[in-house]
Amino acid sequence: MSVPVFVPRRADGGWRDEVWNYLKVMYWSRISGFRVLEGVHEDGPFNRSMAINQAAAQRFWDDVAVVADADSFVPERKLIEACEVARDSGKLVCPFTFVLQLGESFTRSLIAGPVTEIKYFDAEHVRTKPIETQSNTLVVPRALWDEIGGFDERFVGWGGEDNAFWRAAEIRRGGQVIRLPGAVFHLWHEPASDRNTRMQDPQYLSNLGLANKYMRCRDKNDLRAVRYGRA
Repeated sequence: MSVPVFVPRRADGGWRDEVWNYLKVMYWSRISGFRVLEGVHEDGPFNRSMAINQAAAQRFWDDVAVVADADSFVPERKLIEACEVARDSGKLVCPFTFVLQLGESFTRSLIAGPVTEIKYFDAEHVRTKPIETQSNTLVVPRALWDEIGGFDERFVGWGGEDNAFWRAAEIRRGGQVIRLPGAVFHLWHEPASDRNTRMQDPQYLSNLGLANKYMRCRDKNDLRAVRYGRA
């Protein structure tokens, strides 16, 4: 049975769609043993958690699954290795340790193609902080997914849901999430907003407050209280 890949999406009729269409054709369609399932959330501010959960509900799975953003990819061998490690350990696995944010000109050239060989990646920024590298591509075993209850759909708009899921995975499996050394490649697109704008957004501030509650959890009782609104 193929490994499901849950991709949260909202079509924009523009560049983000072009990025995703490129990755579907040039990356996901070329890797055997994986099946992409798009989770779509259309109403109101984009709810990434709801989109991921909707994708996960589209088919039965009892092994491992990939949660992947529509603008990023990891080398195929790392993805396959991450699935193997997740099966063996029962833990959440992150197949990278840093994010290479590719520049606009490089991304546009890549998508324009054809590219027969890539000798280097032109990155405009590299993210290495743990709190900034807990998304993009994750591999989760089914038993752990069920214990956590999927992604928390109270996160609305931008930010926090990936950090909350990561912290829940640490507590549920009693230890750090497993990271594999290497990069995840993030294709360029216009950012949703800048930090100053986000800090004026009530929904973002609400997400930040909820994420901080997850960060303060120390055991399963704390986690249960936060997840079900008792903290």
